[in-house]
Amino acid sequence: MNNLGISTDPALLGVDLPSSLTTSPSVSTFMPEEDASICPLLPTTPSPPPMDFIHPLTPSTGIDEGNNEDLGGEFQGDDAQADSSSSGSSSGIGIQVTANGPGSLFNKHAYQHLGSKNGDITQDNGVTQTGVFSIPMTKDTPSFVNWNWPLIRKCTFFLFMSGLFAMCAIVVAMMFKLPKSCNPEVPWYKGAVFYEIFPASFQDSNGDGLGDLKGLASRIDYLESLGVGAVRLNSIFPAKHYPDHFQNVTTLLDIDEILGNPRDLTYLARILQRRNISLILDLPIYPLVKHLAVIRENFTEATNSTDTEDEEVFQDSDTSEDPVLTAMRFWLSMGVDGFYVKGLENYAGDPYLIENLQEWKFALGSDRILMVSKLVFDSVDDDTAEKVRHCVDLVDVFVDVSNGTKVIAEKVQSILNSRFLAPGFGPWIHWSLGGVTERRLAQGTSSNISLAATLMQLMLPGTPSIFYGDEVALQEVYDPLGEHEESKHLHHLSTMVWDSEIQFTVKEHLPWLPRGAFVAFHHFEHVAGMIRLRGISPSIYQNAVIKEHQSVLNTAVRYSKNDILILERWYPRRNTFTSISNFGSKSLVLDLSGMFYAGEIMLGSLKGEKVFFSSIQVKPMETIIVKLDK
Repeated sequence: MNNLGISTDPALLGVDLPSSLTTSPSVSTFMPEEDASICPLLPTTPSPPPMDFIHPLTPSTGIDEGNNEDLGGEFQGDDAQADSSSSGSSSGIGIQVTANGPGSLFNKHAYQHLGSKNGDITQDNGVTQTGVFSIPMTKDTPSFVNWNWPLIRKCTFFLFMSGLFAMCAIVVAMMFKLPKSCNPEVPWYKGAVFYEIFPASFQDSNGDGLGDLKGLASRIDYLESLGVGAVRLNSIFPAKHYPDHFQNVTTLLDIDEILGNPRDLTYLARILQRRNISLILDLPIYPLVKHLAVIRENFTEATNSTDTEDEEVFQDSDTSEDPVLTAMRFWLSMGVDGFYVKGLENYAGDPYLIENLQEWKFALGSDRILMVSKLVFDSVDDDTAEKVRHCVDLVDVFVDVSNGTKVIAEKVQSILNSRFLAPGFGPWIHWSLGGVTERRLAQGTSSNISLAATLMQLMLPGTPSIFYGDEVALQEVYDPLGEHEESKHLHHLSTMVWDSEIQFTVKEHLPWLPRGAFVAFHHFEHVAGMIRLRGISPSIYQNAVIKEHQSVLNTAVRYSKNDILILERWYPRRNTFTSISNFGSKSLVLDLSGMFYAGEIMLGSLKGEKVFFSSIQVKPMETIIVKLDK
């Protein structure tokens, strides 16, 4: 019986124990009041040489007999406390622990922890052994053990973070590239704003007092800042006494020498297209063309067939006697994007009218436009009008704003309800308020009428057209003494006035027509702002709502009395807009709460302000554009 009260009788243990275990030296080493001693499993001093592992159930004295002479008392002294601890806690069962070597690493009773970079080994009892813990390498050791794992971890972390940052950058870039709006697309000429120019009065480049194509090209920045989608040139062809009698055209295959030459037109078309602006030419075929070309009998069959052979027959049709088609092909090669065939209404009774229109449109293709006047539809019967409708892209409609809002409303309503020109499928309306044959908008009244009428026009469904100078309220020639009566028929073609140091022509020369009576440069920003608003608002640039192959109007004339004209434009899931125009000479306060509740003013000095329709003031000769609250 030892001091712990555990019997050491061999009969009780059921095994034959050597006397060295029953009379362990460790028992006599402790004081009577001590139960056990605490000794680190691994001493702080360098460990002795590796020893063989002995199974814990194998009786042992704690000394390898075979190596007793070699180890001597040093081993006993070093391991005395370990033996006493084992005997005190294991009831005399001896365990020999190998202090260093592979056996101790994989022994389930030897728990060791790798230390930090200096190679320290930390035991479970908190004692730290200084030294390098190493495993002997053999031929069976896997190759990955020798890899540079710290470097591998760093490289892997770097690659992971790089991939993460790259993915984030790609997501951010995709977000920035996403369109800010998802508006329905239309062909370039549908809904865009056209700008009609009389070249002799726009800009002079050589100092002769007459405008030319090179001068027009120098004003490309002005056209781009205005926001127009196409420039339409009228009367560029040679004529007797050009430009005084520009109507008397002598050929459709050349440009009057005052304006330049075909190379100048090619240059103009190229720089316009770089700014995403198309070029349209007027073709005044009457009275230059005596009759329309006679089309071969197989022409109709070719145009109605989709067979490739028939298309070749169509392309090979005899066009040598068609001066219009010859002119179109010539100018198309110069970069022109479409034509306005003027005077076509004079050929309403021609039996080959439809065949010629079909051939012209075929030569132009789907991406270039063919435009005619509404007078063509008014001059032919319904069957012919239906056929013309399928051959043209734009129909020019002139709106006279000098006869009051009632006349304007009736004109707009008649177009919207027209059998052949109703919005939706078919040609789009090209709205014109001025031109080479019409008086200036601002003539004879306040210059503000030009701005009010232009803003109202830009609210109409279709493709509006601005006559040069109307965006700044350019008036007719100022001739109070009647010194230029011989050119009175041209006074509405007054030379353009510029808000810059460079004027229409050099100071040493006088322009071919006197300067206009008045110009309002501050109108430019209002018109340009309305064009920008139109370009991003389907409610305005779309001419109808197409649903299941059916067109529904998105325009309504809400009021047209007492010099007040109110238009409303809408589109599904988009903002609704209204324009309130006062063409009278008095300021009015209107109660329109029965139509609308409130909205936001989109143009002018009050842009962004809230407006309530229970009491809204409209100044004389003013148009207010309001985005309605939903």
